[in-house]
Amino acid sequence: MTIRQRRPEHANAEANRFIDRARTAELTGASSEALGWYERALSWLTAQGPSVTLADVLRWKGTVHRDCGHTADADRLYEQSADVAAEAGYAIGEAHALNCRAGMAQIRGHLDEAERLYTRAVELAIRAGEARLTAMVQRNLGIVASIRGDFGAAIARFNDSLRRAEGIHDEDGQCRAYNNLGLVHTQRGKYADADQSYGRAMALARARGDQVAECACRINRAEALIAAGHYDEARVDLREALVVADRRADRLRRAEALKCLATLARLRGDSAEANAHLDEAFDLTDATEDAVLAAQLRRERAEVYQVDNRLDDAVLMFAQARERFASVGAVPTVAEIDARMRAVSAMPVSAVTATPPLPS
Repeated sequence: MTIRQRRPEHANAEANRFIDRARTAELTGASSEALGWYERALSWLTAQGPSVTLADVLRWKGTVHRDCGHTADADRLYEQSADVAAEAGYAIGEAHALNCRAGMAQIRGHLDEAERLYTRAVELAIRAGEARLTAMVQRNLGIVASIRGDFGAAIARFNDSLRRAEGIHDEDGQCRAYNNLGLVHTQRGKYADADQSYGRAMALARARGDQVAECACRINRAEALIAAGHYDEARVDLREALVVADRRADRLRRAEALKCLATLARLRGDSAEANAHLDEAFDLTDATEDAVLAAQLRRERAEVYQVDNRLDDAVLMFAQARERFASVGAVPTVAEIDARMRAVSAMPVSAVTATPPLPS
């Protein structure tokens, strides 16, 4: 089987015109427009049989669905892309599709399956000499390590990915590596380091006009700012993130931002507002789409119940969060929740008081 190392120019000028428009719309966050252009390109490409370009377009369209929270549609397109790439002898395209499929498995909490697919993807990428993809998959393996609580391995993979991305002037890869480093720094309580990493990631995203990446970075930085006690700055980031998420009809990113706004409301002592944000976030999500977000929402609901002295409800919701964190292998978080459940179960109702309100 002949392995194509690079995507050749496609003879179909009409399909290429639609693809260029879709890519531009995707970068600026116009998701519905991007999907429409990709669909028009596919109408030309599918009639011609398996090809490099068909595999790419299927994968790109899948990623638009993924970034909008349409995970079932994304998974279907990624699987089709992998099949087409394999049939076309397009090793790099197959590796890209496997990487994307691994991401879907990761979102659903199937870490062993994700690691297996990532490992296969990086083998194909290295064999094909594809430095950009190798850096990407290294970064994703780092995310798996961070979920499992192996922060040393995660940081090593993120730094390796960053070096590879810098070596080939891949600004998108650099942005994502810094964002991932920020997440690990937040998990380790190193908030100044997290803020520095997110600052670099957002600067790279803005320079490229990548609103999707900037939205994700703002939500992640807001979580670090909240943990560090910088509530007003976090609120600004979250409001900006909501604007982008709403413009793109991105349900999951809106739900993530609402979860953080619920935390801010709880810290102000406003349980009603916190619950309103959480109610909407729950309505926007499905536990099968993003297992980690589903767990995080339940943990935040438990925190609100505890503030309201609803201790039995808090324990039950902590238990639901624990089950979901355990399903994705988030060992450190499971241990934290176990400790919280023991503490709450031992509390008399009178021992729990609301968090003092914060300055407006």
